Amino acid sequence: MWQEKKEQAFYIAKSGADAVATYIIDNYNPATLTSTAITNLNNDYLKQDISLGNNTQGTFRAEVSKIDPPTPNIANMPIQIIIKSTATVGKVTNQVSITLNPDAPVVNMEHAILVRDDIKITPDNNPNSNTNVNGGKVAAGGNIINSNLIINANKQSNYAGPFPTSLPFPNGASWGPPLSVGSEINKSGYYGDYSLSSMFAINVPDNKEMHVVFNNFTASGTVINIGGSGKGIIHIYADKILGNGSLSIYNLYSAHKVILHVKQSIELKGSFLLHGVLLYAPDAEYTTATGAINLTGAMVTKNLTLLGSNDIHYDSQIANLITETRKFVRVKWSGQ
Repeated sequence: MWQEKKEQAFYIAKSGADAVATYIIDNYNPATLTSTAITNLNNDYLKQDISLGNNTQGTFRAEVSKIDPPTPNIANMPIQIIIKSTATVGKVTNQVSITLNPDAPVVNMEHAILVRDDIKITPDNNPNSNTNVNGGKVAAGGNIINSNLIINANKQSNYAGPFPTSLPFPNGASWGPPLSVGSEINKSGYYGDYSLSSMFAINVPDNKEMHVVFNNFTASGTVINIGGSGKGIIHIYADKILGNGSLSIYNLYSAHKVILHVKQSIELKGSFLLHGVLLYAPDAEYTTATGAINLTGAMVTKNLTLLGSNDIHYDSQIANLITETRKFVRVKWSGQ
């Protein structure tokens, strides 16, 4: 009888731990599962007798804890989430634990500009032109050419530190015929090539991630306004961004979460205004001909060439949106 109850308690504890793990995976990410969120989960829900139903003879209690990696994280150790579940059947108890890790390394993005290879700042005819960086660091895995033209920033060439994990780039063409942009985009989809001089909105309707996929995006005074009642991350993808005109994306006051992914290259002759946007192009060449960039957020590229006067305003919340795209996964069970 004791052994039977011990086995029952084991399966209840394991089922309880698995249910808590599923809840965390579905509702949290490494950015949102904070110490406060864990305390609230434990105190409000898990530190009480919980029945699995289905005429189960016994209950479980659970506790969630978090182990952060050391600083500096030389070994690139992951965040660990430990879920300990203790089940009771009669007077017999048993315990099971499960460990969750992020599905990819989490990097704290402290950089306003992070470039895998080289940064080149080219002066123009104005002797007072420069690239002004307000907050955040500037780093290049290779050289920073004319680094004196980058002002108000901590600059580092030959950077060998962590780099945000690459995100998969969707094959939009496999989603079917391209959708029409019109005056508003309010759902995920493949929108083909874009080359209009117009204004349109991207409105996120809910808290789910939204994926807006283009092939080549040709800018000619194009303005994109970000809005909607939802809080899901808006992913905008383009193989290339090019054109003779300007491109502006307005996410005013960083009210929403916007990542602009570019796969191959950015070649703009006009200005590039990104307000509340993470420009994430780790494999792309970014070259400006005559235009300037005014960015609030952060940028990650392979190579970067800027001309004239530019303004970069670091926003740590926008810069670390990659962390919010990560999911927790089950990695280890332990129990009796």
